[in-house]
Amino acid sequence: MYILPQKFFPFFAIFLLLAVFERVLSTFFNNKTKATQKIHHKWIFTTLFYSYILIVLISVIEHVLVVSNVNLLVSGAGILLFGCGVLFRRKAIADLGDNWSIFTEIKEGQELVTTGIYRVLRHPYYVAVFLELTGVCFVSNAYSSLMLVFAVQTPLLFVRVVLEERMLVNCFGKAYEEYREI
Repeated sequence: MYILPQKFFPFFAIFLLLAVFERVLSTFFNNKTKATQKIHHKWIFTTLFYSYILIVLISVIEHVLVVSNVNLLVSGAGILLFGCGVLFRRKAIADLGDNWSIFTEIKEGQELVTTGIYRVLRHPYYVAVFLELTGVCFVSNAYSSLMLVFAVQTPLLFVRVVLEERMLVNCFGKAYEEYREI
């Protein structure tokens, strides 16, 4: 079923406001208490952060200027993808506890987390980011923006995974290598 973007936009605007509120709250206002030893590769967080915002903004612009009809089934799938991303992200943060950080860093007394969602996925937070952005693009029916998720955000997430895994091997040695092979 299709509707005009002008009729869909109020719903899309509410979705975006709620999504931004939830994302900012869970990312920047988590009360994590462990002290940081050293932040590694600060640039990757900054790059991912700004590319995330840019992709969301471009999907809004594409929705307003390019989309001629909104496919409600695609938008519904986007809400589902976004919701799954939020749940994955929240679960990943909860399972990491005080070890969670927006940066690639090792904290004092950090432990290797291999339980909860980390028993099934090594990097659920990054899967969540991918699902959220894909969801936003689907909700807005912004298919060109979706290509940016694959061309920009996904490679950056892979870079962060590589950098983070090097750091975790340096910190946890054989324990992380064994976990990685499961």
